[in-house]
Amino acid sequence: MTTIALAPESASPLRRLTAAVQRADAHLYEAIRSAYGLLNHEREHSRAFPLPMRLRMWRRGFYAESEVVYDFPRNDARDYVSDYQHRIRGTWVNPFGPFYNHKLMLRTYLLSLGQPQPETVALIVGDRIVGDPYGPARGPLTPIGLRERLEAGAADGYVVKPEDELCGQGIFLLALENGVLVRRRGTASEPFDLDHFLRMVGGRARGKSVNSYLIERRIRQAPFWAGLFPGSANTIRALTLWTPGEPAPFLARAVQRIGTQDTVPTDNWAGGGISAPIDLASGRLGIGRMHPTKGRRGAPPFTHHPDTGAAIAGAELPGWATIRATVLQAAASIPFNRMAGWDVLVREDGTPVLLEANGNSDVNLLQVHGGLLADPSVRRFYQRVGMV
Repeated sequence: MTTIALAPESASPLRRLTAAVQRADAHLYEAIRSAYGLLNHEREHSRAFPLPMRLRMWRRGFYAESEVVYDFPRNDARDYVSDYQHRIRGTWVNPFGPFYNHKLMLRTYLLSLGQPQPETVALIVGDRIVGDPYGPARGPLTPIGLRERLEAGAADGYVVKPEDELCGQGIFLLALENGVLVRRRGTASEPFDLDHFLRMVGGRARGKSVNSYLIERRIRQAPFWAGLFPGSANTIRALTLWTPGEPAPFLARAVQRIGTQDTVPTDNWAGGGISAPIDLASGRLGIGRMHPTKGRRGAPPFTHHPDTGAAIAGAELPGWATIRATVLQAAASIPFNRMAGWDVLVREDGTPVLLEANGNSDVNLLQVHGGLLADPSVRRFYQRVGMV
Protein backbone atom coordinates (compact mmCIF):
# COMPACT_ATOMS: atom_id res chain seq x y z
CA MET A 1 0.00 0.00 0.00
CA THR A 2 1.31 3.42 -0.96
CA THR A 3 1.22 6.12 1.72
CA ILE A 4 1.07 9.81 0.85
CA ALA A 5 3.08 11.87 3.31
CA LEU A 6 1.16 14.59 5.09
CA ALA A 7 4.13 16.94 4.88
CA PRO A 8 7.14 16.84 2.55
CA GLU A 9 10.55 16.24 4.08
CA SER A 10 11.55 19.74 3.04
CA ALA A 11 8.76 21.26 5.15
CA SER A 12 9.55 23.26 8.26
CA PRO A 13 10.01 21.46 11.60
CA LEU A 14 6.66 22.88 12.73
CA ARG A 15 4.87 21.44 9.70
CA ARG A 16 6.53 18.06 10.20
CA LEU A 17 5.52 18.07 13.86
CA THR A 18 1.95 18.99 12.92
CA ALA A 19 1.85 16.17 10.37
CA ALA A 20 3.12 13.70 12.97
CA VAL A 21 0.42 14.78 15.43
CA GLN A 22 -2.20 14.47 12.71
CA ARG A 23 -1.15 10.89 12.01
CA ALA A 24 -1.05 9.98 15.69
CA ASP A 25 -4.22 11.60 17.04
CA ALA A 26 -6.80 13.25 14.81
CA HIS A 27 -8.64 14.83 17.75
CA LEU A 28 -5.45 16.35 19.16
CA TYR A 29 -4.52 17.62 15.73
CA GLU A 30 -7.92 19.29 15.28
CA ALA A 31 -7.64 20.86 18.75
CA ILE A 32 -4.19 22.28 17.97
CA ARG A 33 -5.34 23.48 14.57
CA SER A 34 -8.42 25.14 16.09
CA ALA A 35 -6.41 26.79 18.87
CA TYR A 36 -4.00 28.17 16.30
CA GLY A 37 -6.93 29.43 14.23
CA LEU A 38 -8.47 31.12 17.27
CA LEU A 39 -5.24 32.91 18.17
CA ASN A 40 -4.53 33.85 14.57
CA HIS A 41 -8.03 35.26 14.19
CA GLU A 42 -7.53 37.55 17.17
CA ARG A 43 -4.11 38.63 15.95
CA GLU A 44 -5.58 39.68 12.60
CA HIS A 45 -8.95 41.09 13.62
CA SER A 46 -8.78 42.49 17.17
CA ARG A 47 -6.43 45.44 16.66
CA ALA A 48 -9.32 47.81 16.01
CA PHE A 49 -10.79 47.15 19.45
CA PRO A 50 -9.52 48.78 22.68
CA LEU A 51 -7.46 46.57 24.97
CA PRO A 52 -9.93 46.66 27.91
CA MET A 53 -12.67 45.41 25.62
CA ARG A 54 -10.45 42.64 24.25
CA LEU A 55 -9.47 41.49 27.74
CA ARG A 56 -13.11 41.54 28.87
CA MET A 57 -14.21 39.36 25.96
CA TRP A 58 -11.22 37.00 26.12
CA ARG A 59 -11.96 36.24 29.77
CA ARG A 60 -15.42 35.07 28.71
CA GLY A 61 -14.12 33.00 25.79
CA PHE A 62 -15.23 35.35 23.00
CA TYR A 63 -13.41 37.14 20.22
CA ALA A 64 -13.21 40.87 20.75
CA GLU A 65 -15.44 41.45 17.72
CA SER A 66 -18.17 39.24 19.24
CA GLU A 67 -19.16 42.07 21.57
CA VAL A 68 -20.25 43.97 18.46
CA VAL A 69 -21.64 40.98 16.55
CA TYR A 70 -23.81 39.82 19.47
CA ASP A 71 -24.56 43.29 20.84
CA PHE A 72 -23.13 42.75 24.31
CA PRO A 73 -23.84 43.80 27.01
CA ARG A 74 -27.39 44.50 25.81
CA ASN A 75 -27.74 40.75 25.25
CA ASP A 76 -26.79 38.18 27.89
CA ALA A 77 -23.51 36.43 26.96
CA ARG A 78 -24.65 33.35 28.89
CA ASP A 79 -27.16 32.65 26.11
CA TYR A 80 -24.41 32.40 23.49
CA VAL A 81 -22.03 29.64 22.48
CA SER A 82 -18.64 31.28 22.95
CA ASP A 83 -15.88 31.35 20.35
CA TYR A 84 -13.71 29.18 22.59
CA GLN A 85 -16.50 26.62 23.01
CA HIS A 86 -17.11 26.61 19.29
CA ARG A 87 -13.52 26.60 18.02
CA ILE A 88 -11.95 24.28 20.62
CA ARG A 89 -14.59 22.12 22.26
CA GLY A 90 -16.69 21.88 19.12
CA THR A 91 -13.95 19.95 17.33
CA TRP A 92 -14.50 16.96 19.66
CA VAL A 93 -18.25 16.58 19.24
CA ASN A 94 -18.33 14.48 16.06
CA PRO A 95 -16.26 11.31 16.34
CA PHE A 96 -15.34 11.39 12.62
CA GLY A 97 -14.64 15.07 12.00
CA PRO A 98 -12.71 14.63 8.72
CA PHE A 99 -15.85 13.16 7.14
CA TYR A 100 -17.36 16.64 7.04
CA ASN A 101 -14.16 18.39 5.97
CA HIS A 102 -13.82 16.54 2.68
CA LYS A 103 -16.49 17.38 0.12
CA LEU A 104 -15.75 14.29 -1.94
CA MET A 105 -16.31 11.94 1.00
CA LEU A 106 -19.58 13.58 1.99
CA ARG A 107 -20.79 13.76 -1.61
CA THR A 108 -20.18 10.06 -2.12
CA TYR A 109 -22.15 9.23 1.02
CA LEU A 110 -25.05 11.52 0.14
CA LEU A 111 -25.26 10.06 -3.37
CA SER A 112 -25.45 6.58 -1.84
CA LEU A 113 -28.46 7.80 0.18
CA GLY A 114 -30.17 8.97 -3.00
CA GLN A 115 -29.67 12.65 -2.21
CA PRO A 116 -29.27 14.78 -5.37
CA GLN A 117 -25.90 16.47 -5.72
CA PRO A 118 -24.32 18.99 -8.10
CA GLU A 119 -22.87 17.42 -11.24
CA THR A 120 -19.14 16.94 -10.66
CA VAL A 121 -17.53 17.75 -14.00
CA ALA A 122 -13.97 17.04 -12.88
CA LEU A 123 -11.89 16.11 -9.86
CA ILE A 124 -8.32 17.40 -9.83
CA VAL A 125 -5.89 15.80 -7.39
CA GLY A 126 -2.32 16.97 -7.69
CA ASP A 127 -1.36 16.61 -11.34
CA ARG A 128 -4.14 14.12 -12.15
CA ILE A 129 -7.55 14.95 -13.59
CA VAL A 130 -10.58 12.65 -13.51
CA GLY A 131 -13.54 13.71 -15.59
CA ASP A 132 -17.14 12.94 -14.59
CA PRO A 133 -16.04 10.96 -11.48
CA TYR A 134 -19.61 9.99 -10.55
CA GLY A 135 -20.99 9.45 -14.05
CA PRO A 136 -20.79 7.00 -16.93
CA ALA A 137 -18.09 9.00 -18.73
CA ARG A 138 -15.63 8.84 -15.82
CA GLY A 139 -12.00 8.56 -16.70
CA PRO A 140 -8.67 10.40 -16.83
CA LEU A 141 -8.44 13.70 -18.68
CA THR A 142 -5.53 15.62 -20.10
CA PRO A 143 -5.40 19.39 -19.59
CA ILE A 144 -6.48 19.80 -23.21
CA GLY A 145 -9.35 17.37 -22.66
CA LEU A 146 -10.47 19.29 -19.57
CA ARG A 147 -10.43 22.58 -21.46
CA GLU A 148 -12.51 21.09 -24.28
CA ARG A 149 -15.02 19.67 -21.81
CA LEU A 150 -15.34 22.97 -19.97
CA GLU A 151 -15.79 25.00 -23.14
CA ALA A 152 -18.34 22.55 -24.57
CA GLY A 153 -20.68 22.56 -21.58
CA ALA A 154 -20.39 26.02 -20.08
CA ALA A 155 -23.95 27.23 -20.65
CA ASP A 156 -24.68 27.52 -16.91
CA GLY A 157 -21.09 28.03 -15.80
CA TYR A 158 -19.12 26.15 -13.16
CA VAL A 159 -18.23 26.46 -9.52
CA VAL A 160 -14.58 25.63 -8.74
CA LYS A 161 -13.79 24.85 -5.11
CA PRO A 162 -11.06 23.25 -3.00
CA GLU A 163 -12.08 19.76 -1.98
CA ASP A 164 -11.10 20.27 1.67
CA GLU A 165 -11.66 23.92 2.54
CA LEU A 166 -14.48 25.49 4.57
CA CYS A 167 -16.23 28.86 4.75
CA GLY A 168 -16.16 29.48 1.00
CA GLN A 169 -12.37 29.77 0.88
CA GLY A 170 -10.86 29.45 -2.58
CA ILE A 171 -14.19 29.22 -4.41
CA PHE A 172 -14.67 31.00 -7.72
CA LEU A 173 -17.09 31.00 -10.62
CA LEU A 174 -16.07 29.94 -14.11
CA ALA A 175 -18.00 30.97 -17.22
CA LEU A 176 -17.54 31.13 -20.98
CA GLU A 177 -17.76 34.66 -22.36
CA ASN A 178 -17.21 35.30 -26.07
CA GLY A 179 -15.49 31.94 -26.36
CA VAL A 180 -13.07 32.66 -23.49
CA LEU A 181 -13.16 31.05 -20.04
CA VAL A 182 -13.53 33.79 -17.42
CA ARG A 183 -12.99 33.58 -13.68
CA ARG A 184 -15.24 35.59 -11.34
CA ARG A 185 -14.83 36.25 -7.64
CA GLY A 186 -16.60 39.14 -5.96
CA THR A 187 -16.65 42.09 -8.34
CA ALA A 188 -13.45 40.94 -10.08
CA SER A 189 -13.58 39.23 -13.46
CA GLU A 190 -10.57 38.11 -15.51
CA PRO A 191 -9.61 35.58 -18.19
CA PHE A 192 -9.01 32.16 -16.69
CA ASP A 193 -5.55 30.71 -17.20
CA LEU A 194 -6.30 26.98 -16.96
CA ASP A 195 -2.68 25.93 -17.40
CA HIS A 196 -1.54 28.18 -14.54
CA PHE A 197 -4.37 26.90 -12.34
CA LEU A 198 -3.43 23.27 -12.99
CA ARG A 199 0.22 24.01 -12.18
CA MET A 200 -0.90 25.58 -8.91
CA VAL A 201 -3.01 22.56 -7.99
CA GLY A 202 -0.23 20.20 -9.01
CA GLY A 203 2.24 22.03 -6.78
CA ARG A 204 2.58 21.84 -3.02
CA ALA A 205 0.78 25.00 -2.04
CA ARG A 206 -0.30 25.62 1.57
CA GLY A 207 2.20 23.07 2.86
CA LYS A 208 0.25 20.08 1.53
CA SER A 209 1.73 17.17 -0.35
CA VAL A 210 -1.41 16.98 -2.55
CA ASN A 211 -3.92 19.68 -3.49
CA SER A 212 -7.39 18.79 -4.73
CA TYR A 213 -10.20 20.73 -6.42
CA LEU A 214 -13.72 19.98 -7.59
CA ILE A 215 -15.28 21.54 -10.67
CA GLU A 216 -19.08 21.44 -10.47
CA ARG A 217 -21.72 22.47 -12.93
CA ARG A 218 -23.49 25.50 -11.52
CA ILE A 219 -27.00 24.71 -10.33
CA ARG A 220 -29.86 26.90 -11.50
CA GLN A 221 -31.60 27.89 -8.29
CA ALA A 222 -35.36 28.18 -7.90
CA PRO A 223 -36.96 31.52 -8.89
CA PHE A 224 -37.53 32.71 -5.31
CA TRP A 225 -33.84 32.41 -4.43
CA ALA A 226 -32.63 33.78 -7.76
CA GLY A 227 -34.90 36.74 -7.15
CA LEU A 228 -33.18 37.53 -3.86
CA PHE A 229 -29.84 37.98 -5.64
CA PRO A 230 -29.04 36.25 -8.97
CA GLY A 231 -25.25 36.61 -8.75
CA SER A 232 -24.72 33.94 -6.09
CA ALA A 233 -26.03 30.58 -4.98
CA ASN A 234 -28.19 31.63 -2.02
CA THR A 235 -28.07 28.77 0.43
CA ILE A 236 -29.81 27.88 3.66
CA ARG A 237 -27.58 27.04 6.64
CA ALA A 238 -29.51 24.59 8.82
CA LEU A 239 -28.02 23.43 12.13
CA THR A 240 -29.02 19.93 13.22
CA LEU A 241 -28.17 18.52 16.64
CA TRP A 242 -28.52 14.93 17.82
CA THR A 243 -28.57 14.79 21.61
CA PRO A 244 -26.99 11.61 23.03
CA GLY A 245 -29.73 9.23 24.13
CA GLU A 246 -32.36 10.78 21.84
CA PRO A 247 -33.84 8.72 18.96
CA ALA A 248 -33.41 11.37 16.24
CA PRO A 249 -31.76 14.72 15.51
CA PHE A 250 -33.65 18.00 15.60
CA LEU A 251 -33.38 21.27 13.72
CA ALA A 252 -31.92 23.82 16.11
CA ARG A 253 -31.75 26.91 13.90
CA ALA A 254 -31.71 27.90 10.25
CA VAL A 255 -30.81 31.05 8.36
CA GLN A 256 -31.08 32.10 4.75
CA ARG A 257 -27.77 33.33 3.40
CA ILE A 258 -27.98 35.82 0.55
CA GLY A 259 -25.09 37.00 -1.58
CA THR A 260 -24.36 40.58 -2.57
CA GLN A 261 -22.23 42.31 -5.17
CA ASP A 262 -19.35 41.96 -2.70
CA THR A 263 -19.55 38.16 -2.44
CA VAL A 264 -20.13 36.84 -5.99
CA PRO A 265 -20.25 33.89 -6.60
CA THR A 266 -20.76 32.88 -2.94
CA ASP A 267 -23.15 34.02 -0.22
CA ASN A 268 -20.39 34.10 2.41
CA TRP A 269 -21.64 36.06 5.43
CA ALA A 270 -18.16 36.99 6.65
CA GLY A 271 -17.37 38.39 3.20
CA GLY A 272 -20.30 40.80 3.00
CA GLY A 273 -23.34 38.56 2.53
CA ILE A 274 -26.64 38.70 4.41
CA SER A 275 -27.97 36.29 7.03
CA ALA A 276 -31.74 36.26 7.60
CA PRO A 277 -33.32 34.07 10.31
CA ILE A 278 -35.84 31.43 9.26
CA ASP A 279 -38.87 30.70 11.42
CA LEU A 280 -38.58 26.93 11.83
CA ALA A 281 -42.33 26.35 11.81
CA SER A 282 -43.40 28.53 8.87
CA GLY A 283 -40.25 29.12 6.83
CA ARG A 284 -40.79 32.87 7.05
CA LEU A 285 -37.70 35.11 6.91
CA GLY A 286 -36.85 37.71 9.50
CA ILE A 287 -34.73 40.84 9.17
CA GLY A 288 -31.38 40.29 7.45
CA ARG A 289 -28.06 41.20 9.00
CA MET A 290 -24.54 41.65 7.66
CA HIS A 291 -21.42 40.99 9.68
CA PRO A 292 -20.99 44.31 11.54
CA THR A 293 -17.19 44.40 11.32
CA LYS A 294 -16.46 42.54 8.06
CA GLY A 295 -19.28 43.67 5.81
CA ARG A 296 -18.56 46.74 3.71
CA ARG A 297 -21.91 48.39 4.38
CA GLY A 298 -21.94 48.60 8.15
CA ALA A 299 -24.58 46.76 10.17
CA PRO A 300 -28.01 48.16 9.36
CA PRO A 301 -30.99 45.77 9.46
CA PHE A 302 -32.07 44.70 5.97
CA THR A 303 -35.77 44.30 5.32
CA HIS A 304 -34.95 44.36 1.59
CA HIS A 305 -31.86 43.39 -0.37
CA PRO A 306 -29.53 46.39 -0.79
CA ASP A 307 -28.64 45.51 -4.40
CA THR A 308 -31.83 44.01 -5.85
CA GLY A 309 -34.53 45.52 -3.63
CA ALA A 310 -36.06 42.07 -3.11
CA ALA A 311 -38.11 41.70 0.06
CA ILE A 312 -36.37 39.73 2.82
CA ALA A 313 -38.26 40.24 6.08
CA GLY A 314 -41.67 38.54 5.88
CA ALA A 315 -40.92 36.52 2.75
CA GLU A 316 -41.78 32.80 3.00
CA LEU A 317 -39.49 30.13 1.60
CA PRO A 318 -41.34 27.98 -0.96
CA GLY A 319 -41.37 24.29 -0.03
CA TRP A 320 -39.99 24.85 3.48
CA ALA A 321 -41.56 21.64 4.83
CA THR A 322 -39.72 19.61 2.17
CA ILE A 323 -36.44 21.43 2.82
CA ARG A 324 -36.69 20.78 6.54
CA ALA A 325 -37.59 17.11 6.06
CA THR A 326 -34.68 16.60 3.64
CA VAL A 327 -32.16 18.04 6.09
CA LEU A 328 -33.44 15.99 9.02
CA GLN A 329 -33.53 12.79 6.96
CA ALA A 330 -29.91 13.27 5.91
CA ALA A 331 -28.82 14.08 9.47
CA ALA A 332 -30.54 10.96 10.78
CA SER A 333 -28.98 8.77 8.06
CA ILE A 334 -25.43 9.35 9.30
CA PRO A 335 -25.15 7.34 12.54
CA PHE A 336 -21.99 9.08 13.76
CA ASN A 337 -23.43 12.55 13.13
CA ARG A 338 -24.06 14.58 16.28
CA MET A 339 -23.81 18.15 15.04
CA ALA A 340 -23.82 19.53 11.51
CA GLY A 341 -24.50 22.76 9.67
CA TRP A 342 -26.06 21.85 6.33
CA ASP A 343 -25.81 24.11 3.27
CA VAL A 344 -28.94 23.68 1.16
CA LEU A 345 -29.54 25.07 -2.32
CA VAL A 346 -33.01 24.73 -3.83
CA ARG A 347 -32.80 23.65 -7.46
CA GLU A 348 -34.85 25.24 -10.26
CA ASP A 349 -37.45 22.45 -10.03
CA GLY A 350 -37.84 22.95 -6.25
CA THR A 351 -35.63 20.03 -5.18
CA PRO A 352 -33.42 20.75 -2.13
CA VAL A 353 -29.77 19.91 -2.79
CA LEU A 354 -27.44 19.38 0.18
CA LEU A 355 -24.21 21.00 -0.97
CA GLU A 356 -22.14 20.55 2.19
CA ALA A 357 -22.28 19.68 5.86
CA ASN A 358 -19.98 21.42 8.34
CA GLY A 359 -19.29 19.28 11.39
CA ASN A 360 -18.47 22.34 13.48
CA SER A 361 -20.53 24.99 11.76
CA ASP A 362 -19.76 28.65 12.31
CA VAL A 363 -22.24 29.98 14.84
CA ASN A 364 -21.88 33.73 14.40
CA LEU A 365 -24.21 33.92 11.39
CA LEU A 366 -26.75 31.94 13.47
CA GLN A 367 -26.29 33.75 16.76
CA VAL A 368 -26.33 37.25 15.27
CA HIS A 369 -30.10 36.73 15.54
CA GLY A 370 -29.96 35.59 19.19
CA GLY A 371 -28.02 33.19 21.39
CA LEU A 372 -28.40 29.49 20.65
CA LEU A 373 -28.30 28.57 24.34
CA ALA A 374 -31.50 30.50 25.06
CA ASP A 375 -33.33 27.45 23.65
CA PRO A 376 -33.50 24.76 26.41
CA SER A 377 -33.27 21.90 23.88
CA VAL A 378 -30.15 23.38 22.31
CA ARG A 379 -28.56 24.08 25.69
CA ARG A 380 -29.23 20.49 26.77
CA PHE A 381 -27.43 19.20 23.69
CA TYR A 382 -24.35 21.35 24.26
CA GLN A 383 -24.28 20.30 27.91
CA ARG A 384 -24.57 16.61 27.07
CA VAL A 385 -21.66 16.74 24.61
CA GLY A 386 -19.48 18.74 27.01
CA MET A 387 -19.31 22.01 25.08
CA VAL A 388 -20.84 24.12 27.86
